Amino acid sequence: MDTATPTITKASRMIKRGELTPIELLETSLARIKQFEPEVAAWVTIDEVGARATAKKLTEEAVKGRIRSPLHGITVGVKDIFYTRGLQTTMGSPLYTGYVPDFDATVVAQLRELGAIILGKTHTTEFASHDPAPTRNPWNITHTPGGSSSGSAAAVAAGMISLAIGTQTGGSVIRPAAYCGIVGVKPTYDLLSRDGIYPLSWSLDHVGLFTRNVEDAAIALSALTDQKAPHSLKSPPRIGIPDRFFNEKTDRDSSEGYTKAVGLLERTGAKIIPFKLPNSFDLAPSVHRVIMSAEAATIHERLFKTRADGYRPYIRGQVVSGLQINATTYIKAQRIAGRYRKDFEEAIKPFDAVATPSTTSSAPKGLEWTGDPALNSPWSLAGFPTITIPTNLSDKGLPLGLQLASPSETDSALFSVARWCEGKLNFRDSPVTTQ
Repeated sequence: MDTATPTITKASRMIKRGELTPIELLETSLARIKQFEPEVAAWVTIDEVGARATAKKLTEEAVKGRIRSPLHGITVGVKDIFYTRGLQTTMGSPLYTGYVPDFDATVVAQLRELGAIILGKTHTTEFASHDPAPTRNPWNITHTPGGSSSGSAAAVAAGMISLAIGTQTGGSVIRPAAYCGIVGVKPTYDLLSRDGIYPLSWSLDHVGLFTRNVEDAAIALSALTDQKAPHSLKSPPRIGIPDRFFNEKTDRDSSEGYTKAVGLLERTGAKIIPFKLPNSFDLAPSVHRVIMSAEAATIHERLFKTRADGYRPYIRGQVVSGLQINATTYIKAQRIAGRYRKDFEEAIKPFDAVATPSTTSSAPKGLEWTGDPALNSPWSLAGFPTITIPTNLSDKGLPLGLQLASPSETDSALFSVARWCEGKLNFRDSPVTTQ
């Protein structure tokens, strides 16, 4: 019998009909956590007392017919760089152990108002950079779940919760979602508020969502914004395929998985159209690196002066290198980024979506590295919305994903394409370690 927490779509319908209470849904999540958390290690903090008090209140409201939103009673995991009132927020760093904010990040406050139950804080890499969290991939606990939103992705994949929030500066939503075989959404830059989140890079940080299917992600994003619910496509989508870079970066498993997925979409009606990436695209990786390093150094400069020994190797190196970047270099990088966004948007405008592999490989073995964000960073630099949906399994039995993207502020239309593709790809596998 499947003991996983039900999807948002299913749970929301059952709560509205009185077939399930928020209290019962919470207990399902807690039982699932108790069963699989020792191996997966998705959570820094679990707020059982606070969650039960909230569930009791929401159940009383539901009994009286008051349903705040489709997220009423839904259990949520929050990446541990979002400030949470009265709940420890560590940033994945020993420097913040025991730090308890007295206010909520805007997105957390929105979730509470919508009737979601904040169950606890999920593991992040240190300061949302690359130094790994202890979290393991539910598909195979000897492999990374990806980062930096490691715990958020793993908790959803393991069926502990139906919704988690995270952030992406390079590839920190799309990559872990793909590695863990779930849906990850990085909306248009600033569509979801970054207020009350410990930043890594102001120009590049995005708030993102993790769910088990596209419909759940659409429900969550619609509740948090004024975005319209995605419509059903009247005709198969026009999908652009980049002429270079993305498939060149992948290993055999990822390349073959991508080719199979695109082939299936084409056979079922999608118009697959190759296109040429703009010349400015070639500068994207170095421009992204300059902006992220310079802004990270600015954010950490004061603390780093007195507590450098408290930083782990990667974030320490990132701050040190960022402090060497002068204002002229940073300003040039931002100007190039502006031109790149315009060129890139023009190149992909003719399509309903662009499709690439989500990651360069399936989840790497070992917990010392969270994987390569090379296929995600170009979209983070552009600020365009992206969605990853699971497609198939690699030869190692690990999930692979398809990354779909479109121009800024076309999130709802992108969801429509993603939902169409999800239906054709029909991925039904789940982690054997949590069955």
